[in-house]
Amino acid sequence: MQKLQISSRHAGGNIRVVGKSRGVVELEQELRDTSGWWFYWNFCAESKEERTVSFRFVNGEVVGPWGPAISFDGIEWSWLGAESAPSRQEFIYRFRANEKVYFSFCLPYQISHFERFYEQISPNRHVRRKVLAISEQLRPIPLLSIGNPSAEQHLVFTCRHHSCESTPAYVIEGILESILTASNPSFLQNYCIHYIPFIDIDGVENGDQGKNRIPHDHNRDYTGAPIYRVTSAVMNYVKPFAITAAIDFHGPYKWGGGNDVPFVVRKGSPIKEECERFGAYLEQMTTDLEISYDPRNDIELGEGWNQPGTPNCSSFFEKHGAKLACSLEFPYFGREGAVVTVQSARTFGASFAQALEAYLSS
Repeated sequence: MQKLQISSRHAGGNIRVVGKSRGVVELEQELRDTSGWWFYWNFCAESKEERTVSFRFVNGEVVGPWGPAISFDGIEWSWLGAESAPSRQEFIYRFRANEKVYFSFCLPYQISHFERFYEQISPNRHVRRKVLAISEQLRPIPLLSIGNPSAEQHLVFTCRHHSCESTPAYVIEGILESILTASNPSFLQNYCIHYIPFIDIDGVENGDQGKNRIPHDHNRDYTGAPIYRVTSAVMNYVKPFAITAAIDFHGPYKWGGGNDVPFVVRKGSPIKEECERFGAYLEQMTTDLEISYDPRNDIELGEGWNQPGTPNCSSFFEKHGAKLACSLEFPYFGREGAVVTVQSARTFGASFAQALEAYLSS
């Protein structure tokens, strides 16, 4: 297997090679400073000759229902296909000679993806870009401001508190594209949207799990003494604004049951009722989509891991006075007939924007 090279030295890379023999490569995901087990991986493989290789993971079931995400340039991603994965711990790929391929647990979204998106929307006069803060590893953390900076009402979108949760970023692209191309100019006059695409920007580029990071992850850092620069920057940045809605975008657990569909993580009253009002519009707007929202899948406060008193981003905005403050969990894979792709995520985002506009105008 000397002519097969495996690397994770690229943005978002994460893999450990355990062994190679007879067309089989044994792998495991790097947990790094994650407390407990998690599932994210992302690697590049290059073969000098034509061959069939079985990639087997030795640390849990981490190959999704559509096989791995695959890319030939690290930018454009799709699914290899269910037939490529004989089990949830293995996938098989037939290399051409001198072929370089990227494989990932899910559809990645790196800084390079954001820059391509920003290039598309930057000519719009309603789009402004700033640097929110500089990360611990000296990366500038981008902040987009969209709409009227003098507006009395402000909306906040945050993403990647857990660095491996990439698919919601495509949803937000759909949201912003829809808002910027809508025929209703009054929305951009009445609101200012603040979008922070990479809360844990170092984890995103390094390929960390990000979830349950030791001593705590970024979403548990909304305390009186935050340990991450970005968390402190978010809390200080929004102080002057009257926040109408703050939505924190996440990915759920890997797959299965409610993890295969979008759902809202609700707060207690009175925000609970606002979540229900918004959810009614979101259900209506997504009914005919490949990926739809059903409020019956939402997680109520006190249900499962959604416990009161837990520090997190949406709870911070609840205390800040936001009328609507919640998390939106968007799946990694989806389910049969409702597969998560770059396009289906963006399409869901466009309908999310329509639901948000309807909610805010009601």
